[in-house]
Amino acid sequence: MSFLTRLLAATGALILASGVSATSTGARNDGRRPLRLTEQTDLLGTAVPPGSYDLRWTREKGSETVKLEVTRGHRVLASGTGVWDSSDRPYPHEALVFRSAGGASELSEIRFRNSAELIRVQAGHEAGAAGAPSGSR
Repeated sequence: MSFLTRLLAATGALILASGVSATSTGARNDGRRPLRLTEQTDLLGTAVPPGSYDLRWTREKGSETVKLEVTRGHRVLASGTGVWDSSDRPYPHEALVFRSAGGASELSEIRFRNSAELIRVQAGHEAGAAGAPSGSR
């Protein structure tokens, strides 16, 4: 019985270790981050009002392309793409980087703590144009 107990314990440890390693290596490929805006911001080509949201990303398998979504609950408010990239040195903190474009803030990068990896957000003007009104009557 002790052989069976040791075998089960070793198998359990192996399964646990493989699960931990799979989680740690793929943790940034798919993820989400809470996003709180204090002013209207251009996210993925869509003007998003102040409030609390989730920013989600999914890296396409075998590609550097990343699908991005800004959601509130189950509702997708903005979507677009980014590119998985890296910098010369690791960033010390988690960060969302915004740049000013004609007076409005626009999301440009998603950075990860203690990592040189980042997501460069591609301008999403085409994505926002589909939901824009075509004119006033």
